[in-house]
Amino acid sequence: MLPEPSLHREWHGAGNGMLPETRHHRGRFGRTCPTALTDLGPQWAAQPTSSMKAIMNDNTTAVAASLTGSTITVLDAIMGSGKTTWAINHINATHTKNQSEVFDGLPGDRRILYVAPFLTEVDRIRGACPDLMFRDPQPIHGRKLFHLEKLIEDGHNVCTTHALFSMLNKRIYERLREQNYTLIIDEVITCVDLLKTLTVSDRKALFDGEYVLVDGADRLCWNHDKHPDYNGRYNDIKNLCDNGNLVVYGRDAKTSLPTVLMWEFPADFLRCFKNVFILTYMFHGSPMLSYFEAEGLSFEMRGIKGGRLVSWDNTNEAAIKAKLRSLVTIYDGKMNDIGAARERCNPLSSSWFDRAPEGALKNVRSSTEKFFERIAKTPSALNGWTTFKKAKTPLKGKGYSRGFIPINAKATNDYIEKRSMAYLANVFHQPTIKGFFEHRGVPVYEDLHALSEMIQWIWRSGIRKEEPTSINVFVPSERMRGLLIEWLSSDSTAALIAKRAAPPLKKAA
Repeated sequence: MLPEPSLHREWHGAGNGMLPETRHHRGRFGRTCPTALTDLGPQWAAQPTSSMKAIMNDNTTAVAASLTGSTITVLDAIMGSGKTTWAINHINATHTKNQSEVFDGLPGDRRILYVAPFLTEVDRIRGACPDLMFRDPQPIHGRKLFHLEKLIEDGHNVCTTHALFSMLNKRIYERLREQNYTLIIDEVITCVDLLKTLTVSDRKALFDGEYVLVDGADRLCWNHDKHPDYNGRYNDIKNLCDNGNLVVYGRDAKTSLPTVLMWEFPADFLRCFKNVFILTYMFHGSPMLSYFEAEGLSFEMRGIKGGRLVSWDNTNEAAIKAKLRSLVTIYDGKMNDIGAARERCNPLSSSWFDRAPEGALKNVRSSTEKFFERIAKTPSALNGWTTFKKAKTPLKGKGYSRGFIPINAKATNDYIEKRSMAYLANVFHQPTIKGFFEHRGVPVYEDLHALSEMIQWIWRSGIRKEEPTSINVFVPSERMRGLLIEWLSSDSTAALIAKRAAPPLKKAA
C-alpha cells in the first residue's frame, strides 16, 4: 500500500503593528547597563546613499556604551529580513562618520571586528565594504591568532570566523580595550561547551599534582605558586586556565574532584567592546541567551523593518510567513507514525538512536526512501537530509544518501539547490550543558532550541534563494513537526517565545 500523499495545510493569521520602543533585558545575576541613544553624527564628509542616511538617522544604531560596560544589541529577525544588509550599511555609515569627524579635527577612530560562521561570509563583507579595507587574519608561524593580535594592535578593521574568535586570549583582549572597536557577530557563537580533551586520569593527575585549583566562582585556575614555569603535557590546560576559559561542574561524592570541566567564553572579552551587535533569529532558543543570563550580560532585543532597527516585541512576520506557507509543503501521512510521541520515549532523539533496534532504524530508512521517491518525486541531487552523526550510516538509503547536510548547518549557501528535505531528528539540549545552566539558576528553552535548530537547517535549501523555490519537508518526529507547524502559523516570534518559554528557575544552593 502506498503511503498517504503529502497534504497542504490551510493557514490563517492576523498581523500586529510595530511600536518604536526598545526592549531592555537584564542578566539574571547582573546589573542592567543604562544606555544612551544618540544620533550618528551632524555632518557628512561625503554624500551618503539613501540606505546610509537611514542608518545615520536611526538613533537606535549608535548606542553609546555605558560606564559599566558594553552595550549589546541582539538583532533578532527572520531569515531574509535584511540583517546582513543592515550590518553592511551600518559599517559603511560608520566609516563615513569617521571621515566627517577627521575633517572636523576629531579622532574618527571607530573600528569594526566582524565575526561570521564561515570564510565565505567574511569575503562577502570585505567585498561590500571596500573603503574600510577589512583584513582577514592569515597564518603566522602556523597560527592565525598571532596575525589577529597584530591587526588589532595596529587598529585595522577585521573580518574573521567564529572559530578564530573563540580563541581570543588576554593579550588580544588588552589590545581591544585600547581601541574603539564595535563587534558584529553574524549568528550566535558557541559560548559554553564540554572540555573533551582530558581523560579521567588526566583530571586526577592535574588535581593530585596540585597543578590546578578551583576558585570561589568555580573557575579552574593554574597553580602558578607551585608550578610557575611549567612547560609540558598540560600546556593547553594552563593557557585555558590563565585565559579564564575553564569552569568546573559537578563533583565526585567520594573524591570531591570535579566530574566535568566546561569550556566557557570569558564574558569580559565581550565587555571590552564599546558596542556589540549579534545578528540572529530566535535568540531565545540558543545557549548564548542562557550564557548571557548566567554571566549577567545585559542586552536589548531589536527587530528590523525597512532597513531600520525597530521594537522586537511587536515585530510582525505576517507577510513573510504567508509567503512561506505557500512555499513549504510538510508531509502529513502514515509515514510519520515512526515519530509518534510515546510515554517516556522521545522517538528520533539522540538517546533513542542509542538503543533503537535494527527494525526501527530500517523503518525510518524505508519511510525516508518512500518520501523522496513517491511523495517529493525529486531527483537525488535535489534531496537533502539530516540526522545525528551517530545515526548517519544506519539511516543511509536509496535516492538520498549523498545529500546529507550536517544537522547544525547554518549560514551557508552550499545546499541552496535542494528542493526536498528530510529532518530525521528530535532535538534537545546537550544534557550536561543544560544542567550546567540550570544549576546556576538559568532556564533553557528546549522547544525553542529545537525549533531554532530545525529552521536554520531547513533554510539551507532553495527556500533561501532571492527568488525562493518551493520545498517538500519530511519531519517524522511528532514533536518537531508540531513546532514547525506552530511557527509557520504564527505571525509573531515574540508571542511564540512567550508561549514556549520555561518558567524561571531558582539558583541552586
